[in-house]
Amino acid sequence: MTATHLEQEVTFEGAGPLDAGRLDALPKVAQVTEAPREELDAVYYDTADLRLLSRGITLRRRRGGHDEGWHLKLPASAGRREVHAPLRAGKPGEVPWELDRRVRAYTRSHRLGPVAHLRTHRRRHLLLDRKGRTLAEVAEDEVDAHILDVERLRTAAMHFAGPEPADSRAGATRRTDARDTAPRGSGADGSGTSTRVVHWSEVEVEKERGDERLLGAADRWLDAHGWSRPARTGKLDHALGAALSLPPDAAPPSRPRPGTAGECFMRRLSEQTDILLETDAAVRADEPDAVHRMRTTSRRLRNLLRDNRPLLDRRRTDAVAVALRRLTRALADARDHEVLAADLPRQAAQLTEPQERALAGRIAGQEAARYAEAHRSAAAWLDRPAYFALLDALDGLRTEPPLRPGRSRRPAAKHLRKVAARNHRRLSRRMRTAADAPAGPPRDKALHQTRKAVRRARHSAETALPYSGKRANKYRKRAKALQGVLGAHQDAVVARAELPDLAARARRRGADTYGYGRLHAEQERRAAAALDALPSMWRRLRPY
Repeated sequence: MTATHLEQEVTFEGAGPLDAGRLDALPKVAQVTEAPREELDAVYYDTADLRLLSRGITLRRRRGGHDEGWHLKLPASAGRREVHAPLRAGKPGEVPWELDRRVRAYTRSHRLGPVAHLRTHRRRHLLLDRKGRTLAEVAEDEVDAHILDVERLRTAAMHFAGPEPADSRAGATRRTDARDTAPRGSGADGSGTSTRVVHWSEVEVEKERGDERLLGAADRWLDAHGWSRPARTGKLDHALGAALSLPPDAAPPSRPRPGTAGECFMRRLSEQTDILLETDAAVRADEPDAVHRMRTTSRRLRNLLRDNRPLLDRRRTDAVAVALRRLTRALADARDHEVLAADLPRQAAQLTEPQERALAGRIAGQEAARYAEAHRSAAAWLDRPAYFALLDALDGLRTEPPLRPGRSRRPAAKHLRKVAARNHRRLSRRMRTAADAPAGPPRDKALHQTRKAVRRARHSAETALPYSGKRANKYRKRAKALQGVLGAHQDAVVARAELPDLAARARRRGADTYGYGRLHAEQERRAAAALDALPSMWRRLRPY
């Protein structure tokens, strides 16, 4: 059983004791009270090449304190998302399955193991408002870190290439001490062959009921009283950086000149790859709509690669586009049954005949079982070497941009207008093909191809938003509306094909199947309504 919350905190380091009582000068703080002190004993887990740490992710098993247990911290748009599991979820050295699957997109085929053992003596101060509610917690930490198997972890230096920056505060004191110990076991969860001990002091301010202004005020107050933001903000990053002599941050890969077509492509590639990695854990955990989000992101990435072929070294990118298509197909059944499980019971509930009253529940059960089976298959696909190879390839495209030197340096706005015009012409051709197709399966297939074309045009407009502004946004909105109409038609086609099999299964169980026939007729009505709305939606869509 896990719980998730958003953690927002800032960390400082400096010399001398903290006069926490004076923090009552901060906004809305009426009182500062001392909470019970804590002795914390934590073992941190990562791969041998520190794949989690290189992405700002930490995983630990901590004993002691008011929130002891397993903690997984993931980057979020504001702060970090923390997933907590009880100690009993996994023995020392055995990462709980629930947490392991949440980082599988980052660890891939690499095993997690202990990398550091931290003991922390913590003094806690609670910042309270006039009603006695906790606005924030201020923790004074004295940390002793034992780095496990130092020689093995030195290989992680490749993830932190770059020079060590000078301290930004003149005269600031970094209270960090590192020393080697004789080779021995970890004494905790690991069995490292050597350790290195690091010691430092820090102050953490974690927001609870307070707001961003409180954290900002605390930042300024601590800065004025001799405490500064450290180069390394996390305990594990601090410990490993000091012990292994790693610089604080990875050197950013080379980036194209701003405003160019290459810069536009790389911006979108990086953004969508991050989303794909984030949705991986949601799909594995079977969170609502997660399959749809991953499938949509995979399509956006594939359309990006296809739209920008003239800019790219296709020897590197074409195979990635094929792999993204395979991922989309691997998720297709799960998504179809997720939609059917939501739509058909709702439609069945609107039927009023007495013999139809049990239909909604029956169909919900049928489609839930089919979705569960399809989801298991999709989740298993995410553990295939082919999927991990796709993620490695996307990382490689971000690290070493696959751009051709000449065309990728052209202005982004001009390039995007050409992409938009090309996609709109393709969409226009498919609209004509669908209009000329005979009713029935030929027209259904043509409309499905049209839906793919409008989706691709919409995705290119999304990419153009930072460069083409209102015109691209107007096109994006109208393309989304047109895609919605075509999507409603396709949903009806899929449901119409599914209902006879659902009815046959129900009949074998002795159930009345009259309602299935009425639902089948409802799909015909919905498909016809989508066709009626299509011409006006298409007329409103004009290239930008």
